[in-house]
Amino acid sequence: MITGASKVARDITGRKKADADMRRANRDLEQFAYSASHDLQEPLRTINVYSELLTQRYGDKLDEQALEFLGYIRNGAVRMETLIRDLLSYTQVSKLDVVSENTDAGEALSKALAGLQGAINESNARVTADQLPSVRMHGSHLCQVFQNLVGNALKYRSAERVPLVHISAERQRGYLLFSVSDNGIGIDPKYKETIFDLFKRLHTSKEYEGTGLGLAICERIVTQYNGQIWVDSEGGTGSIFKFRIPS
Repeated sequence: MITGASKVARDITGRKKADADMRRANRDLEQFAYSASHDLQEPLRTINVYSELLTQRYGDKLDEQALEFLGYIRNGAVRMETLIRDLLSYTQVSKLDVVSENTDAGEALSKALAGLQGAINESNARVTADQLPSVRMHGSHLCQVFQNLVGNALKYRSAERVPLVHISAERQRGYLLFSVSDNGIGIDPKYKETIFDLFKRLHTSKEYEGTGLGLAICERIVTQYNGQIWVDSEGGTGSIFKFRIPS
């Protein structure tokens, strides 16, 4: 009995230490992201502005290769600004207190689609949705999840067909299950366990823009509400991203 109690005590101590280490790592990440967002945004903006001015004012005096180099500088600065912004979003997910009221998922989706209207129009996509229930989440968090998942569906569309995206929900025992399905390029099943990792990208930035943080943000939000998120997909046949939240 004493040996068993000692083992339980060690297990509890080990879990407490792991939790404390995780909290400390999250605080360090939040501190870094906050500092980076303030200390790096201004010099990056300066690089972007002055490289643009060089192109505008002296473009006729520069050869083709010099203009190409300036383009690389501008693109690099913009990508770094986007990366810092997404990293800050990732760290700020846990800033909001636990909610005590439900959010209309249909309303959150409408706000997300309003923010994606440019991409929807550009791709001629058809986005449809069932009647969505209310769920116990912050509206901004749910909107962020929808915006990332629908945005990915539009980004990774197939060149061979018009993009179709459908959002649905169903009640399960103790959960609300949301699905975002598309007919895009799909995901190789061997990557479906790792695509939610930080900075995980399956394509180069030349093929598709992005920082590899969108799905990591979705997972961080969903797990904060004691939920799960995953994907069902085959390469070339589209994807269905699913997440469930305790009801």
